[in-house]
Amino acid sequence: MLVKKLLIIFFIYLSFINLSESQEIKIISKVDNEIITNIDIEIEKKYLLLLNNNLSGLSEKDFIELAKNSLIREIIKKKEINKSFNKQSNIIKNKIIENFYNRLGFKEKNEFIKFLDKKNINFENLKEKLLIEALWNNIIYIKFNNKI
Repeated sequence: MLVKKLLIIFFIYLSFINLSESQEIKIISKVDNEIITNIDIEIEKKYLLLLNNNLSGLSEKDFIELAKNSLIREIIKKKEINKSFNKQSNIIKNKIIENFYNRLGFKEKNEFIKFLDKKNINFENLKEKLLIEALWNNIIYIKFNNKI
């Protein structure tokens, strides 16, 4: 009987303990009305490492600063892109993604998505980042093409 009571108390105790890991969310920076949090920076670090594995040699402080600046530039680019472009076709988006994963040595999109899953990188977020970068490059080209 005592063992049963101890087991019940033990299970009740376990049910009130939060066993999940949680991370405090901190606002790191604000650009216009958009905020950048420490979680955004961690996600950006994964993305940057995907693009350039040599960044793993940076100090944590330098890497955080690089990720923060990258996110600030991305927000600025998004705002400018929204002024210049309407919705882009899926054909363009798919071609940008295909070119990216081919450059990384992947033949199939599914193979690339599995790779991203292993690295805890969201495919849709990556797709958005690649589209922003491609459209930004297009804006720069259009703006300065006649000056070259």
